[in-house]
Amino acid sequence: MNALEKINIAILLVTISYVIAINTVLVQVDEIEPALRWFITFLTSVGLFRLLIILIFWVIRSSDTLLAIYHRGRFLKGLWTYEYEVNGETHIGIWRIAQDLSSISITGYGVDAKGQIDSHFRSISPLFEHQGVDEIMFARTDSASGEEHFSKTTLYVDWIGRSDWRSGPGFMRAQSVLYGHTEAGVRNADIILRRVERGESEAQIVKDLCRTEFKDKVPEAHLAAQDSEEEKQYSAL
Repeated sequence: MNALEKINIAILLVTISYVIAINTVLVQVDEIEPALRWFITFLTSVGLFRLLIILIFWVIRSSDTLLAIYHRGRFLKGLWTYEYEVNGETHIGIWRIAQDLSSISITGYGVDAKGQIDSHFRSISPLFEHQGVDEIMFARTDSASGEEHFSKTTLYVDWIGRSDWRSGPGFMRAQSVLYGHTEAGVRNADIILRRVERGESEAQIVKDLCRTEFKDKVPEAHLAAQDSEEEKQYSAL
């Protein structure tokens, strides 16, 4: 039994308790006819059931903590960094994962050694389970050529690796099979994804990624110039 079924059962039990209670009260009122008593009980119980569903689901959706409790090891909402290698070349970027009670969507982009976007992508399917693993389809566009590619990505989430009961996993691996143009059939076999701590800006995350992964390719002077430019922009605000 999943979490959604448990919530629905709890709401149903509350509604049944209400039906019993309101019917007990109305029976004691002699002026109310049985047909009217049944109508009042039915109408108010249906309204209560709908109201509880809307209210409880709204409260859960509005709180990341409650969403984490609801999804437990499957709570993936937030920013993630990714990295993988192809033919000795490192690729890095950002995943933005949006998640509510019943759906999940992913957008993101890859960056080059200078921290500039070289591709962007979006999920074009829900996250679905296939033979015991989670899979999702992506459409990706290369910034330089404008060509669109598609991929099927399999996620291996570290369900156990939660820092506490109020958070989701912080690490997962993925494999992608690419479709379209000259990359058809290419497999990226070991994509590493890590959750980003809250409070960090994407600009800082990308900068830290570039410093870590491309420290031998990007001159420190270039990174220092980026820092100086950002400081000027912040001071002008």
